[in-house]
Amino acid sequence: MLKKETSRGQQVVDLVKSDSIVSLGKEYLEIGIDAALDSGALKDIPLVSTVVGICSSYGTVKNQIFATKLIKFLNQLSEIPQYERMIMIQKLNEDDKFAGKTGTTLIEIIDRMESEVKPELAAKCFSAYAQEIITYNELRHMLHAVERVPAFEINGLAKFAIATIGTYRQFDQSTLLAYVNAGLGMNNGGLDGGAILPTDLCRLFVNSGVLSLNGITIVQDS
Repeated sequence: MLKKETSRGQQVVDLVKSDSIVSLGKEYLEIGIDAALDSGALKDIPLVSTVVGICSSYGTVKNQIFATKLIKFLNQLSEIPQYERMIMIQKLNEDDKFAGKTGTTLIEIIDRMESEVKPELAAKCFSAYAQEIITYNELRHMLHAVERVPAFEINGLAKFAIATIGTYRQFDQSTLLAYVNAGLGMNNGGLDGGAILPTDLCRLFVNSGVLSLNGITIVQDS
């Protein structure tokens, strides 16, 4: 039996499927969504007022933090066509983890992310899934990795995705261990102690277009 969506979950699903999701514009991204929320500059945008309503049950501080993350997630997701978003929701509702409660699960995923950068990255993962670039199983593993990797290590992830035995030492040990902990790096088991190299999951972030590295495409090991 499918679990019933919460009211907030259904509102999030409706937003994802809506044609009212539009880019908030460069000017808002430059000043920061949180600053724009503070100033009231976004109050007349229907998407924003809906998000603020969804977040109303949180405390004052957490309310704005979560609203900022959700708006950034939706803004990034708006880059794919509406019909692809609608198909994505339908597909997610058919899978075990999301079954019948996609919106509620999206809220839980976004809420667990400690940085405003991560919801945008998560949205790119969902976009890749919506466009059938990655599978549902790959989506789950990528979201798990996004949640576990420290936000301050994300900028170096694309570069690490092409690291080799000859270049991996350019990364700090703490960075390498952070990638290992997130399932994005692993020891190759060499007799000299081994090298920390990117996993197929790490390379997938670049191959799927979720992360870019100046147009370089990573070829996965066969």
